[in-house]
Amino acid sequence: MRILILLALSLLTACSSHSDDNQLAIKQVTNFYGFYLAAFLKDPPPTYESPEMRRYVAADTLSRLAAVDKIPEQEIVSADYFTYTQDYDAAWIPAFKTGTVRSVTGGKVLDIWLGIDHGKSLHLETYLKRENMTWKIYRVRNISDNYEAPIFSAGRLRRGW
Repeated sequence: MRILILLALSLLTACSSHSDDNQLAIKQVTNFYGFYLAAFLKDPPPTYESPEMRRYVAADTLSRLAAVDKIPEQEIVSADYFTYTQDYDAAWIPAFKTGTVRSVTGGKVLDIWLGIDHGKSLHLETYLKRENMTWKIYRVRNISDNYEAPIFSAGRLRRGW
């Protein structure tokens, strides 16, 4: 009987911490896009070295994006990596919404929707991993257009396209 009680308590604790962990992932992505969409409207936009970017985005992702930016006339990233847009309108920011968190090997995935023109939404997947005890974005996929910028392709980085 004691074993069953301990097992039940363990399961409840595991479920509770899993839910809290998911909420932390959602909060991190929501805070990032709250910061980023407002900053994206400014000229110049935030640099990959800024403290805010380092707070929300994995170091290897920021390094890759910085390397891509150094390639003259590169064709690896044709739009902003985090929004998959060329520009953004402040009027679209309130349309931001998140979905539910899914666990994947080594991290979490969170669907988000960004407001875009004509009242439509752009569906993105944000992949998160733990870095310094914090969930950080390391990959963003454009689900609406079934596309992902190949920033992790070593061959494409060498060739610049």
